[in-house]
Amino acid sequence: MVRICSVLLLPVVLSTVLIQARPVLPNSTATDTLTSKLESEDTVMAGEADQPRMCITLEKGGEIIIELYPEEAPLAVERIINLVREQFFDGLSFHRVESYLVQAGRKESELPSLEGEMFGQRLRHEEGMVGMARLPNDYDSATNQFYICKKSLPQLNGEYTLFGCVVEGMEIVHKMKKGTKIERITTCTDE
Repeated sequence: MVRICSVLLLPVVLSTVLIQARPVLPNSTATDTLTSKLESEDTVMAGEADQPRMCITLEKGGEIIIELYPEEAPLAVERIINLVREQFFDGLSFHRVESYLVQAGRKESELPSLEGEMFGQRLRHEEGMVGMARLPNDYDSATNQFYICKKSLPQLNGEYTLFGCVVEGMEIVHKMKKGTKIERITTCTDE
């Protein structure tokens, strides 16, 4: 099943780091909210021909396709694509699986930290969004770990760099168990 992923963008107040969130109506799902804004000029649509993608193939079957947003997080996307090409994630596991997100990557890494790109970023933490994990009190500490949101997490908006969105395989993310092993991650294109 292919999931159409649209991403609501937050208006940015340029003179400050303040980011205003749009309200989500009670009893509406993130998909309903996103779908209602498809025609908005503040919306980025998945499936644009020039958007790079990465494909996560799990050892016990299943594939998750993530569309990347280099215009929103150029440093994070460049890092992730380079790590994918180096087969950095192949054989690793999703070491953190919570009711609200899953996370993979190496806990110890010799990679230099990335500068945080969350300030001024207009993406929101909705179901399926993918971001860079970092140390709790250091915005510039992300290296290689990434997470996938299993539900809306507005408290993280402006706190973590988002760089992509799951466009296929979200049902696999929801069923994941701690230790689910990644067979390989590759870059992929629309077929």
